[in-house]
Amino acid sequence: MLVRHLADKTSISLLVDCDDDGYTSASLIYQYINRIDKDINFTFYVHEGKVHGLKDVIDDIVANDDGLVIIPDAGTGNVEECKRLYEAGKEVIILDHHTIDPEDNPAVIVNNQLSKNVTDKAMTGVGITYKFAQVLDDYFHVNYADDYLDLVCVGMIADRADLTNLQSRYYVLKGLNQLKNKTGKNKLLKTFVEVQQYSMNYDVTINGVGFYICPLMNSMIRLGEYEDKKIMFEALCNSGRKLPRKVRGKGEVMMSVQEYTLKACQSTVRKQRKLTTDYSDELSKEIEEHDFHKLPIILYNAGEDIEKDLVGLIANRLADTYQRPCILLKNYGNVCAGSARGYEKSGIVNLNKWCKDTKLFNYAEGHPNAFGLAIDLDKTDELINMVYSMPKIESLAYNVYGVYDDKTLNSMLVKLVGKYHYVWGCGVTEPLFCIKNITVNRHNVYLLGKRQNRIEFSYHDIKFIMMTKGTSLSKKYRDIVETGENIKFDIIGRFQINMKKEAQVVIEDLMYEKSNKRNVFGV
Repeated sequence: MLVRHLADKTSISLLVDCDDDGYTSASLIYQYINRIDKDINFTFYVHEGKVHGLKDVIDDIVANDDGLVIIPDAGTGNVEECKRLYEAGKEVIILDHHTIDPEDNPAVIVNNQLSKNVTDKAMTGVGITYKFAQVLDDYFHVNYADDYLDLVCVGMIADRADLTNLQSRYYVLKGLNQLKNKTGKNKLLKTFVEVQQYSMNYDVTINGVGFYICPLMNSMIRLGEYEDKKIMFEALCNSGRKLPRKVRGKGEVMMSVQEYTLKACQSTVRKQRKLTTDYSDELSKEIEEHDFHKLPIILYNAGEDIEKDLVGLIANRLADTYQRPCILLKNYGNVCAGSARGYEKSGIVNLNKWCKDTKLFNYAEGHPNAFGLAIDLDKTDELINMVYSMPKIESLAYNVYGVYDDKTLNSMLVKLVGKYHYVWGCGVTEPLFCIKNITVNRHNVYLLGKRQNRIEFSYHDIKFIMMTKGTSLSKKYRDIVETGENIKFDIIGRFQINMKKEAQVVIEDLMYEKSNKRNVFGV
């Protein structure tokens, strides 16, 4: 179908779905087709809000003169919309990965979830688009598809592809090598990686991309101005255009569309971080006032003031703060909708499954512990009663890969595990270890950070560090140093190597008590 439309010089409508996977997917297929034939005319559809699929753009696409519609990373469930497109004389190609019954969707659907012959169910929208491009490589006798593995890598990491699948992992690692070795073709991703080198400890890993590259685009999609979203997609398509932008102390400066996008994304990241922190702190006060933070699942009304695109981020922050799952909903008339974030160590390993098993929710779609959901207002009382009747969380459960103490722990062991930092992420969990009987003098325990969100101490030549995303640790610090002159710690933590090449244990959780053992110098 695509080859036929290219031969006929058909104009193409291309939907840019509203997440990192959608943007990278659309960028890949556009750039690929543009290399096959530069004369093909495209009409791009970028969502103004965070709405997936065709629903908000269908009228515009039906009204245009384009003969082909390509929908990467969405569309399988848009049956009625696709029927309208065919009635308007258009054909549709969907390159998707979502587990949705297409029913009688008239579109040509390429979707790894819909075939028993495809074993790689982990591959996301950009991965499906890449595989489609590989088939086109064979047809046109070219070798273009691998030039976009940097896009594949970022899109699949952003969408939390399960990288225990070896094919998906292989392509992500190839993309990471392009980013790391600066051999990738994408100008915007090169710009992002360059500016985030320090934060990523001068390395490019799965977790590094997930924590420091993907959020730049994601914040723009959530909070950016519509024009800036369109500019970001243009930048992701390797445009060579220059744009003016005001820079503090320099006035209006001409810069590449990639530099412009970087500045815009940095601005939305700062805005997102501040709003998430402020809203979380405000909700925390209300939650603690009513003791909702003591329930097995935090279930709360996000209120009218919180922007719906931030609900998931706030739920994630609350789940981390209180170490239990969080369901955060907003009221929309007779329906409450919002986001849920799980906390596996609380005992509920899959919050999505828990929600579906209640039979109360209209839908709960997404990942096992990060998803959107909705429930009828008249069912919320039953949900609240169900949560109140659940057993209290008496303790957290950690799966550890080894147990060490003050005699068996050493810096070489920590570094041996830490050097494999590039392996972890997207389904390959960073291992946790239990460390017992670490005695430290209270004068060698420090509270650090502008928001007092970091506690540090050293034992022998190993640094121990406990951090939060912003919540103050001052109370915990006081509790620790007031325990006694010398304090014995039992710790659950991750083994890493820090930027100074020191052995470091990042503390996930700890217990402490007074110790009679003298350790004046904390070594």
